[in-house]
Amino acid sequence: MAQRLSPRAQKTSWTELNKERVRRLEKLELMTDAGRKVLPEMKREAFVIDPLIDQRLKEDPQVYDNFMGFPELYRRIRIDTIQREHKDMELYTHRLEKFIKNTRDNQMYGDWHDSGRLLDY
Repeated sequence: MAQRLSPRAQKTSWTELNKERVRRLEKLELMTDAGRKVLPEMKREAFVIDPLIDQRLKEDPQVYDNFMGFPELYRRIRIDTIQREHKDMELYTHRLEKFIKNTRDNQMYGDWHDSGRLLDY
């Protein structure tokens, strides 16, 4: 299996999944100096949940309890996937509804851990 890595456009934003991939590469001492030069702010505590998403999660105690029971990495990646679409309210709402439905059912979805690679470091 191979992962293609190519230069990023300078002003693009980094997803939480890509930030986590960088953290893994750093920990495994596989990050190059060229890669380090283009890194964004990487603080985990800098992640903030959009107030609308937070409100919707807290409307149903079961949804919120399930949400808080999920791994922190999963929560950040899923919320980031929703939040980055704030300019397209139709897509934002669609993603939020899907997330809430799956969370209510206590189901995690998507390849949020790179086939387990992000869980093992």
